Amino acid sequence: MSKSKDIPDGVKNEAQKSFESKHTYFFQEYHNLPTLANIPTTVIISYNKPIERYEEEMNKNLKLGINIKSWWREYDQLRIRHFSDLISNNDNSRLILLPKYSHGIHFQNPELVAKLILENFNANRKKNRIKTEELKYHTLEEIKY
Repeated sequence: MSKSKDIPDGVKNEAQKSFESKHTYFFQEYHNLPTLANIPTTVIISYNKPIERYEEEMNKNLKLGINIKSWWREYDQLRIRHFSDLISNNDNSRLILLPKYSHGIHFQNPELVAKLILENFNANRKKNRIKTEELKYHTLEEIKY
């Protein structure tokens, strides 16, 4: 898989990380995510993505025997649950679910990603009277939300 030019580098890196993991289950680190600072956050999650050819080929070539559609469905639910927990105590944060996108939403639709982030930023800037130029001189911890 690592030598195939059809597979995106991000997918290769994630697969390598998983194969090298010393843990007995996938994405152990999601069980101990650090507390996120109470800042407005927009989490964008793709789900119900189309199964890609390289995934089917990897499953076949490595004889994994995985029902890929079911695996992604479970993985989607895990990510939605964990990222929801991550922002559960954050004021003015939101979780956006985009069906049928692949992992690289920011490549597929950069305008949408920018729009969603800017909407949240601008709404909270107005609400909290934060001027853009103030952000240049303050750390996130210093900005009162």
